[in-house]
Amino acid sequence: MEKWRDKIFVSPYCKPEYLGDLVCKTGDPLIHDSTLREGEQTPSVVFAAEDRIKIAQLLSDIKVECVEAGFPASSESEKNEVSQVVKLGLDITVYGFARAVKGDVDAVVECDCDGVVISFPPSDFHLAHKLRITREEYLKRAVEIVEYSKSHGLDVIYSAEDSTRCDLPWLKTVFREVIDAGVDVLRVVDTLGCITPTGMRFLISELKKEFDKPIEVHCHNDHGLALANSLAAFEGGATRFSTSVLGLGERAGIAATEELIVALKNFYDVDKYNTERLNEICEVVAKVAKVNLWPLKPIVGSNVFTHTSGIHQDAVLKNPIVYECFPPEMVGQRRRFLLSRISGRAAVSAKLKEYGFDVSDKDVEELTKIIKEVSANRRSAISDEEFLEIVKRYFSKA
Repeated sequence: MEKWRDKIFVSPYCKPEYLGDLVCKTGDPLIHDSTLREGEQTPSVVFAAEDRIKIAQLLSDIKVECVEAGFPASSESEKNEVSQVVKLGLDITVYGFARAVKGDVDAVVECDCDGVVISFPPSDFHLAHKLRITREEYLKRAVEIVEYSKSHGLDVIYSAEDSTRCDLPWLKTVFREVIDAGVDVLRVVDTLGCITPTGMRFLISELKKEFDKPIEVHCHNDHGLALANSLAAFEGGATRFSTSVLGLGERAGIAATEELIVALKNFYDVDKYNTERLNEICEVVAKVAKVNLWPLKPIVGSNVFTHTSGIHQDAVLKNPIVYECFPPEMVGQRRRFLLSRISGRAAVSAKLKEYGFDVSDKDVEELTKIIKEVSANRRSAISDEEFLEIVKRYFSKA
């Protein structure tokens, strides 16, 4: 058993004994990672074939259940790469993305995918301004494409783009018709990240009252609510979550796979994903996507387990649970103390011990003053390399 499992200390007020019926018993959640499809819609991101394969392998190692491997109809190269992912034979269900177009579905079939994600927006905004068809025409095409996909033996996720701006009775009509046509999963899509968690929970709860099919959510992050909306959907009855590593995707991206995995573990006791590989996969994706990993990025940012304030450093040295509600090793990170003008003697002493220095209290006091002065004068923290240089100069003058 991993040593970190008894070091998770989140607020008790999110536990069932406090919330009672406020937390819906939704059953076993499932993650459908879309890094390889939605992630490549991030401006300037294009994955090479070897990148796609590496990411798919890591997702399987983490025990993510499903992967949206790409949009085969978009190009011949993408079609070939999706086929390569399928041929890996990973313990993961592979879906291909398609519009409500038979040629798109054919491309998914040719890749030998397990299933298809059919994206077809029912909102009046899309009907009027993008598709330019009536509701009646929409239903006819929706049923036809679902039946066509099922006739080819595909598992079908019906992705109702812009669901959260769709009239509810009409959305229910659409879902009712496609279920009759054979749909396996209903996907609610917050395409513009424009719903609140309360609104999302209401919407999912209303759909769960009428439909017994699994509900998947795909939440965009335009208002910074993608993770919150995904968790609200879970509490409302959704059991499947479309996410991407680092939250890559259109505009502000979507719910981040690594954030959802940790939230499910820490708040809902969903203990089936290999969290210790999360830092690794995030670093790989950041590298191949050519994006900088934001230091403040939840879960895997370099600052998440880095303590700079002297007050915090002293407390963490006494017991990390004071300022860490889950330990760094849980997600493949490590704890660091960064020295600056707001650091104290405890952190300087700990840093000296880390590098094997056995010094007096007076030396610690003097070195702390020097470090504070250097940091204040140049208005930045001190790297470990600079720290060692300061120590070297200090003792050379002694």
